[in-house]
Amino acid sequence: MKRNGKRTAIALTIAMMLPATSGTALAASPEIHPSHSASATKSEEKLPERATQIVAALEKLEPALKALTKRTIVKHEMDENLLNFNLESPESNDMSATVVFDRKTGELFMYSASLHIWKQGEIATDEIILQRAEKAVLELLGADKRKQAGSPQLSKAVKKEDPEYLTNNSTIYRSVYYPVELNGLEILGNGLGIYVTTDYAGHILGLSSELLDLKETKVPDPKTALTPEAVKKQFFTPERLGLGYVLEGKDAKPGMQYAWMNNAYIDAVTGKQIDFMQGAEIAGDGKRNPANLKKLTLSPKGEPLIVKSRADGEKVVAGLFDVDTKVMFTEYITEEVDGEFIHSWSDEFGYEHVSISVDASTGAVTSADIFMETKSLPIPLSKEEALKKAISFIEPYVAKSSTEWQVEIFDPYKQPKLADWMIELNEGEGKEEEDTGTGTYTFIFYELHDGLPVFDRYYWMMVDIESGQVFTFIANLPEKEGTLPILKPSVTEQQAAEIVAKNLPVKLSYFWPTYNGKQAPFLTLVYTVDKSKGWPYVDAVNGTFEWGEYEE
Repeated sequence: MKRNGKRTAIALTIAMMLPATSGTALAASPEIHPSHSASATKSEEKLPERATQIVAALEKLEPALKALTKRTIVKHEMDENLLNFNLESPESNDMSATVVFDRKTGELFMYSASLHIWKQGEIATDEIILQRAEKAVLELLGADKRKQAGSPQLSKAVKKEDPEYLTNNSTIYRSVYYPVELNGLEILGNGLGIYVTTDYAGHILGLSSELLDLKETKVPDPKTALTPEAVKKQFFTPERLGLGYVLEGKDAKPGMQYAWMNNAYIDAVTGKQIDFMQGAEIAGDGKRNPANLKKLTLSPKGEPLIVKSRADGEKVVAGLFDVDTKVMFTEYITEEVDGEFIHSWSDEFGYEHVSISVDASTGAVTSADIFMETKSLPIPLSKEEALKKAISFIEPYVAKSSTEWQVEIFDPYKQPKLADWMIELNEGEGKEEEDTGTGTYTFIFYELHDGLPVFDRYYWMMVDIESGQVFTFIANLPEKEGTLPILKPSVTEQQAAEIVAKNLPVKLSYFWPTYNGKQAPFLTLVYTVDKSKGWPYVDAVNGTFEWGEYEE
């Protein structure tokens, strides 16, 4: 089975993060240049003057780095235009840092330090975290680069009354992101910006940046964009809303909502929804296809999906994916992350794997994922066959009290027709491939109540068309079971759409389309829905606009 993972590529390899085994030995700060070091061995590599200034500034920001006296300068293994300045503690392998510089200019490319350099326990306020991040950016990157980025965005903090998180390395970090701005607008679609990582005390653990290099890239004038009012009138329409119930609504009480069912990039000039990777217009303008909304009756068996141990997990994996983990895999790990236990099995190389996530308090399975090479079917699954596969997958686990369900089907992503710029970026190698109809179907099964879907009670899965395998499964069930009342909406779909248009902010930004990992020779003006306050919906009973919590 072939599919794209959720992982994102990282710019630097693990090898770059580790102290090198050879290079120029350096004395302790502040004399970091080899020519100033009595213990330095002969080497052609040395830090440019700008790099020595940055190291001095870094040690002023974080004095604990001065204790890392075992130092080397080596050429980067994958890019000869970069230099690695490695710092290690002579007493502990767990205490180290790497600073990567441009070999010619000495400008900072990346800095990363081990968490173990500092004792954990103190919790800095958001204000202090932002102040330390800002100072690090100015001192290490300079005022000119800082001017290219906008206001910092700080990641959420773990509550102070949860001391367990202070010793959990997977959640101890804070991150500060400075998005790149052009003409006062953020640039989306390529991860441009400045990134700072700290621990909870505000110690600088990492810093990197990727800033603008437009060259001959065409930049549209923001004045050519439609007004927010015009875009809202064209885009915020009834077919982008869905009416349904929630068991855990506002104040954790049952309710009825017109939920916003679209996560949009809108071309700011045409008002059409566009693909968030390539910028091409989406078929149907991203509107929900009524033909892909079907009501059906399931035959549930009510088998529990509960995992309290490794043995339980192996049994669940066998039931879901027909895989014997003891035979197929040699590696097993389990970890707790954000209130869930994750059980993972893999081969020795980590290529083929299966994992399940379970609620730490109840043991209920919340998601499952598998990646294994499988044989292709003689003929790819049709939509109807894929739906049958999805139904047979979940019926054993659906509670017997629920028989009436609605399924929403999402068709396989179709490659947009290649534009001239895409062909040019591909150096003429790839003619547009014929759409074979292969890929994946995605299904969301909502329980029905009084003929309407219950938005916070659903099963979500993806079926590979070539192999017929369900490879991703999510169960979203309310924490507390309850009885839903029969409610009646006080506003129509059209009125709900007007309420959304009036209250839901849209944000004008630049978007930089990409194709095959290469950026287009132009930027596009786009409007995006501002969900910084949560997920938007209209309370269908009282007609008010509300924000619901959601996870990105």
